[in-house]
Amino acid sequence: MTASFERERAVAEAAVLRAARLTKKIQSQVSAVSKADATPVTVADFAAQALLISALHAAFPGDAFLGEEDSSALRSDAQLRDKVYELVVSSAGTTDPDEAAAALASPSSVEDMLDMIDLGGAGQGGPTGRFWVMDPIDGTATFLKGQQYAVALALIENGREVVGVLAYPSLEVADDGKIYDDTVSGADGLGVLLAAVKGQGATIRHFPSQSAASLSSSPATPLAAPLEGAADLRDLRFADCQRSSSTNHGLVRRVAERIGARYPGLDLWASHVRYAALVLGGADAWVRLGARDSAVFYIWDNAGAQLIFTELGGRITDFDGREIDFGAGRGLDANRGMIAARANVFDVLFATANELLAAEKEGTS
Repeated sequence: MTASFERERAVAEAAVLRAARLTKKIQSQVSAVSKADATPVTVADFAAQALLISALHAAFPGDAFLGEEDSSALRSDAQLRDKVYELVVSSAGTTDPDEAAAALASPSSVEDMLDMIDLGGAGQGGPTGRFWVMDPIDGTATFLKGQQYAVALALIENGREVVGVLAYPSLEVADDGKIYDDTVSGADGLGVLLAAVKGQGATIRHFPSQSAASLSSSPATPLAAPLEGAADLRDLRFADCQRSSSTNHGLVRRVAERIGARYPGLDLWASHVRYAALVLGGADAWVRLGARDSAVFYIWDNAGAQLIFTELGGRITDFDGREIDFGAGRGLDANRGMIAARANVFDVLFATANELLAAEKEGTS
């Protein structure tokens, strides 16, 4: 490893691109399997996680992993397991020059595939050392509808993001600069790939088609920094998800009312797609607080995209003004909520949200 994380970034980009290509290819063909928590998972989730971890484990054998999925559903269903392995095998032997240059490894057997998935599923992270965190498909519900989703990967070192790579295989920005779940690129499109290394800025690559989906065919373009939000707070655009039952939407609505902005603003299902809206100009802020004390926000829904946003000058803290701690386990349990906003509007949102939250608690005490 070098201080620049050059190799980590190169392998991560190639691995994410391979997973993105696989998920996009089968998006219209998959159906959901229910997990124990009633959330959906697909064969694409399992296959993508196996591919990501296999590539990274071979390249960086000393690193740990943390992923959303485990292999329990596959170990109890041979037909499902074999279908996932067939997908994994189909991704091997690519002629893509970037994958060849990165020398991406693949699972060598069914059992190896299951073990790779479980390296992530059993991962707990932690405050010291290095681990890779991933969400093989963020936004499975919208993925199943042929809409927006992300393949997310980040390297965490001593509790902080140091590399982030996000693929948005269906992403298309609308004419008004916003992102919508039901506005997607053509069936052959691979959207964009965003990447960042701590202290080195962020880049974007565009992929016009499957046939031209190698990184060498799409050179990285630096994203502009710093990010600035609406000059008039009345024009500020919030990103949120009204369908989420874990978020205190009432508080965010009152923040918007206090500053005179419209709410709800940009409504997007997947967390990483909301971050893309912040990065690419579709939204100015995302204020998130649990609807109840038991609400959990998971590391894989946030890691990597936060690095990209902050590398561009965006600001993110919790409601106590602390940096987000990615070394606290599978959940972001060391933080109380999150305020992510463009630099010139962050302070007023932070102050307003805390003032209203204090008044809310005083009124219920």
